[in-house]
Amino acid sequence: MSEYIFIKDLSFSYPESSVPIFENLSLSFYEGWTVISGANGSGKSTLLSLIMGTIIPDGGCIRASGEIAYCPQVFEGLDYMDIASIYDGSQENGRLKSMLGITDSMIENPDVLSGGEKKRLQLLAALSHHPSILLMDEPTNHLDQKTKNMIIPVLRDFSGCGIMISHDRAFAEALSTRTIIIERTMEKPASLHDIPLSLPLAIEENSRRKQNARNAYDSLSSSISALQKRAGEIKEKSSAMQKKLSKSGIDVHDHSAKAAVDGARLTGKDRSLEDVRRRILANAEHKAAELSAMERPLMRKEGLDFHAGDNNQRTMSFPPVVLCGGEYRLHVPELTVRRGNHIAITGDNGSGKTLLVEYMNRILSEKGRDGIVLYIPQEYTCDDKARIFSEVSGLSDDEKGQLLSDLYRLGAEPSFLLDDEKEPSPGELKKLDFALSRRKGKSIIIMDEPTNHLDIVSMGIFERIFSRCDDSYTLILVSHDKAFLDATCNSSWRIERRNKEGWLSMTI
Repeated sequence: MSEYIFIKDLSFSYPESSVPIFENLSLSFYEGWTVISGANGSGKSTLLSLIMGTIIPDGGCIRASGEIAYCPQVFEGLDYMDIASIYDGSQENGRLKSMLGITDSMIENPDVLSGGEKKRLQLLAALSHHPSILLMDEPTNHLDQKTKNMIIPVLRDFSGCGIMISHDRAFAEALSTRTIIIERTMEKPASLHDIPLSLPLAIEENSRRKQNARNAYDSLSSSISALQKRAGEIKEKSSAMQKKLSKSGIDVHDHSAKAAVDGARLTGKDRSLEDVRRRILANAEHKAAELSAMERPLMRKEGLDFHAGDNNQRTMSFPPVVLCGGEYRLHVPELTVRRGNHIAITGDNGSGKTLLVEYMNRILSEKGRDGIVLYIPQEYTCDDKARIFSEVSGLSDDEKGQLLSDLYRLGAEPSFLLDDEKEPSPGELKKLDFALSRRKGKSIIIMDEPTNHLDIVSMGIFERIFSRCDDSYTLILVSHDKAFLDATCNSSWRIERRNKEGWLSMTI
């Protein structure tokens, strides 16, 4: 198998950080696709930047063979070299153009394209240069299943070395059987777990390995404690025997008592106990040396309970309506939502999913139910951010301490809340909004594309929080992430769009 990227003893840290991101990292990448996953801030994008050479390592070396193409999360447009490559007249680029459904008009007017169309055009531009190495950062953010299905065959056909940062388990599983999970705390450099499995299986395997390592550490620690306790008991027994073997206190004329002591001394029982104690202590010291060479895996405290409110109205109805977005019309039948329903709303981009949940949120507000609704939008406006941070500033010190703990248990590093100069990421804002609301007795949760800005760790946490079997609240989720919806929802609504008309249908 050809080696495309060779990394040896790599070290890197940002100037403002006292702890390196990477230290003495050695790694190789080969032909085929490798998925990189991990929590936000663990160093995934930094590793890609180091491979591309846009940042320089503090030490070690990186050697890449061949041209590198990079697809960032946000489409940055085409330059003249991209256009020249796309129209180089090669059969291969013509085939790619056709597979990705790209027209000349789309190439000429990229600014008017949808997110999915821009992603397809970005991929065409990258592959038109015929790179040996293709790097992609979260390629499926905001993409519907239709667009993913167009991209997957193209990426499967790529014959070079592909590296993809992704938390989309189904998409990653369709392409790769090698996963690198990066884990990092604020106190230590990143550790990499290179697992020859697809992303979903690698997550399970990594969790199993950590639990086994934790169990081995705890077992060895318990064994040392037991040996030390046994040595202490023997010492007490030996001390008691030493007292019995002492002739002090025996009458000088009590010859039989003295003879009994002499006989006991000849048996050497006191020396035997001391020998046993020394062997036990030597064993304990040997195990302690083993333990000091091990690192106790930290099992992060994750997950929160959601405190649903007492919503006496167990059934909510929404009248039939035609929702309009520009020239598009979405036909919505009468909707009935019951407490305990966990509803997945799916459909292609542009079909009106956000239009629908905004309508439902508006109707609930008009009915005076907004106090029991937690609505987390796809993107936060400046007003949304101001509302959230105003609420944070009004908390007591104890409440802020609890909030920091909740954020940590949601997979965030809550330090962003303590730094006035740091702008929170969209994912951090979603976690903060949820953490602030979870004790307010909300009984209806509406989330629009929650996984777009959540890392793989946080997604797992929210899947456990939103158990599909929990009937204490109503959950309405808009998402293209099938694995997330399967884990959290027990019914589904789908919107089908045909030209300028769309229809909502419901399944259980």
